[in-house]
Amino acid sequence: MPEPVRDRVSATESTPLDHDAMLAGSSDPTTQNAPTSSETTIAIRAPQNEGFHWRRALTESFTFLVIEQAYVVHSDFNWVVSENGVPFNHYWRDYKQSLSAWVHSGWNDGDPNWFGYVGHPIQGALTGFIEIQNDPQGEKLEFSRTKAYWWSRLKAGLFNAAYSTQWNLGPVSEVTVEKYGTKDRPPNTYAGTYPCFRHCLTGVGQIDIVMTPLGGTGWLIGEDFLDSKIVRRVEDNTDNRFLIDTVRVALNPIRAGANILHGEHPWYRASRNARGMSLVQDQKTAVSARETPPTQIPNHGDVFFGYSHTGAVHCEVTYSGAATVCDPLSAKASSLDGWNVTVEKKYLRYIGAVADFSGQYGGVSERNFLFGLRGGASIGRFRPFAEALIGAVHTQEKISGISTSNTSFAEALGVGVDFRMTRLLSWRIRTDELKTGSPAFERRNLLLSSGLSVRF
Repeated sequence: MPEPVRDRVSATESTPLDHDAMLAGSSDPTTQNAPTSSETTIAIRAPQNEGFHWRRALTESFTFLVIEQAYVVHSDFNWVVSENGVPFNHYWRDYKQSLSAWVHSGWNDGDPNWFGYVGHPIQGALTGFIEIQNDPQGEKLEFSRTKAYWWSRLKAGLFNAAYSTQWNLGPVSEVTVEKYGTKDRPPNTYAGTYPCFRHCLTGVGQIDIVMTPLGGTGWLIGEDFLDSKIVRRVEDNTDNRFLIDTVRVALNPIRAGANILHGEHPWYRASRNARGMSLVQDQKTAVSARETPPTQIPNHGDVFFGYSHTGAVHCEVTYSGAATVCDPLSAKASSLDGWNVTVEKKYLRYIGAVADFSGQYGGVSERNFLFGLRGGASIGRFRPFAEALIGAVHTQEKISGISTSNTSFAEALGVGVDFRMTRLLSWRIRTDELKTGSPAFERRNLLLSSGLSVRF
């Protein structure tokens, strides 16, 4: 019978101690009579009385919020810019209207049932896992009938409830970004059409305030149960790391997402994986935290310099989505060529903050100022990534000495890949869908860029 995975550490998954623990171990007088390396048993001591990691938990929660709001801006762009093309215009007036509409809304918010009974509980499960992985007293607990386990999951449920309340009704919520419940966004029918005169929905309701924390906590406990009863059995009966990791992710998909926000592999388990394992699991040399070997690849961020090109422009009616003729200035913003400069600073292991600036020239001059998040992971020499950015686009045209210009809110969703050529230099290819617009119409076109990325 194979030896259980949880009771051993394989040669390819050596357990690296953190720097403090290594120093403590080396200064311990009892190590004078320590056994040889082949006989050494490594014991990892958990920190005593370690408090909840509030800063890390709030950083991960904010990152998740930005990712969710990027989806909101993309899917409901017309409502985001419905007030003269400016997000958050008349913020306080609209916010009060939204809260008033929520009080009188009842249970249903008009979303499809799977949104309220599946989608939002998934959101709640992920924020619950954020709480758990930042709680030293609860992160290693597995499903059991113990008081410690259920108290830990109750705290996760309360954290989940606080996040979901902010998501639905808070100062940076669905109602403030998408203007649900405001007079600017009139009630719709159950079919989602406008206008509505009877049996109308305002986009707000009590369903998410209740179902997100309750359903999310239930989902979280369900993943704990599967991990304890099924994943553990797989681990006990095979040495195949690919199979073990695949089962872990397949049966705990929401935990996998929270792991990524926490800077761990999707298949990571605090209860049976050593902290500090690198992405390359066959690394054989432990490096002191105070030392940086000359061959180590910098991973704090990068600066990109490159060429940019805009594709054909597509315009559509804001509310119906039907194609329409672009205004004269937008129609000329096709097939422009120019430059692109981007700075990325990593603040989580797989996620960085991005500032992106570009200029394109041709029929008109266009300058983009975008900010947001980028997430990606290195696979050999390649680093694929995805990004979500918001900001502004300024378009200008001069005819017979007369200048015509327009500045509009913009968002960009994109993907790309870096190919590492040397320790510091990579070549990047990237494409984004750039969306701008006004209350009257939306404009979309592809923004392509390629050039040199310098890591730091």
